[in-house]
Amino acid sequence: MADSAAKSSKQTSSNKGEEYVIVAEDSPPNRTVLVLLLKKFGYQVIECDDGDVALKALEQNKDKNVVAVFSDLMMPSMDGLEFLRRVRNNEKTKDLPFVLITAVSDKDYIFEAKNLNVNGYVLKPVTYQRVAAKLKELFPDKNFPQLAS
Repeated sequence: MADSAAKSSKQTSSNKGEEYVIVAEDSPPNRTVLVLLLKKFGYQVIECDDGDVALKALEQNKDKNVVAVFSDLMMPSMDGLEFLRRVRNNEKTKDLPFVLITAVSDKDYIFEAKNLNVNGYVLKPVTYQRVAAKLKELFPDKNFPQLAS
């Protein structure tokens, strides 16, 4: 079935001490860019193509050091707001840094996300500078690799 093949998550190696970021993005090109950028910053990435898959991946990887979630806002099956809501309603994940990736500037979405304690936004198109700025904001004490932008 093409649908079940599309609903997937991929992850990289599993050494202890590594930091993981879950990425939920339904657009393969956008997901690829974000994953490559996060890897450049030293993160292991668990890739998911929608919020439902990402929520399951979060549960399946609870033994890993998942330090953040980057989620597209508009996705099929489960959108970024519903994914955020479920993360915040889970006692184990309620404080996990959560960043929405969006091209949407709809005030209703932004208001709802703020009420759910979103940690920030990255506007599309996703760029090195935008991801770097958001990571430095989320983790001000972390030393990131110096990369040419």
